[in-house]
Amino acid sequence: MKTVLFLLCLCPFIVQAQFLKVTPEDTFRKHSYLLMRDGSVVRGQIVRQDSSLITVRVRGGDLSYVEADQVVKILAERPKEEQAEMHERIASAVFLLRDGTRLPGTFVKQNETMITVRKPNGQLTYFEPELLVRVDTVWNEMSQTSRSNPDGFVNRFSPFMLLNPTAINAEKGRFYYRNTWLYNAFDYGITRFWSIGASFVTPIPSVDLDSDDLFFYEGFLPTTSRLYTKLSVPLGNKVRMGLNVMYQDKSKLGYYTRGPLTFNALATFGSAQRNVTAGFGFVERGKRRYYYANPMSYPYYLDTPIENQLYITMGLMQKVSPSLTVLSDNRVNLGDYSYYPNDFGERVSLSFALRIDRHRHAFDLGFYSQIFRDGLKYKELPFRMLPYLSYNLSIGRE
Repeated sequence: MKTVLFLLCLCPFIVQAQFLKVTPEDTFRKHSYLLMRDGSVVRGQIVRQDSSLITVRVRGGDLSYVEADQVVKILAERPKEEQAEMHERIASAVFLLRDGTRLPGTFVKQNETMITVRKPNGQLTYFEPELLVRVDTVWNEMSQTSRSNPDGFVNRFSPFMLLNPTAINAEKGRFYYRNTWLYNAFDYGITRFWSIGASFVTPIPSVDLDSDDLFFYEGFLPTTSRLYTKLSVPLGNKVRMGLNVMYQDKSKLGYYTRGPLTFNALATFGSAQRNVTAGFGFVERGKRRYYYANPMSYPYYLDTPIENQLYITMGLMQKVSPSLTVLSDNRVNLGDYSYYPNDFGERVSLSFALRIDRHRHAFDLGFYSQIFRDGLKYKELPFRMLPYLSYNLSIGRE
């Protein structure tokens, strides 16, 4: 009898202990692994959980929101590959945006200003409704690794080639930095249709960047600072038109009344990952200032107009693998050679590069060559070629 009474007294504690085994206290640990129905795994610290939503703090401090009914299991240790693999036919959505971006994920909600989509890694992403072209449903059977990054690394630097831009605009709210040798360029997307930028060459004390000895600067990289802006509008899903306007500082103070203005009309055909760009531009240098000193009269200045420099551009950007893009940026100067405007005797410039894509940055490794006009040579050669390495960086919140 005493034994029965003793067990009855312990019953509340036994029930409480059993209840603790099924409460989510084990899920509120430093690192939990949420195994999702689509086979992906969300890793992080569970902050809040109710019957419909689980809030997880992922790497970097960001919060990710997961529907409770999409979670198969919550594990304290990293799941084995066979656990993470869901060998079943799964339907996933791919959201195609106007700039060519393919965004795999699950639709969450939409209002007048924003569409919310959950990416395969569980994080939420947002974009404006007018950016959406269509939504494709893809039936597949794939692993966590391939699902988390099905298309590899996208080419985020499609607004730029080597020297010339494309009609694709810089992404709204995102900074871009590019470096080629000593040339530094910064760009920022103000809206989906308008971006601004600036560039300069890193100064080297006691070195004249206009010197003939530093031949790779002439025609390849500008030796003065630049300010530029680009307007870009889409015409359907595969065509984008743009206008790039650039002001370059004066390189020789005694010759020009101001720095040159460049206007470049652009047309890009294709997506942000695979496209061809054609452009027509002209450089308007204003006037050249002459100084006359006549002993029979007072000295005076005379400003005479400088002929515009016309040119055409042709560029190619082709994604050939999940982490590799091929680039080709070319220009043809029209008209005869004249010291004013000075195009360094260049008739054609050609470039070819491989862009190694990563999530936020990329490396361009390529060659740049110049073909000179008839009768003009550099060191007894009608052309010159040099290698180059560029670094591209994207800065901005996802």
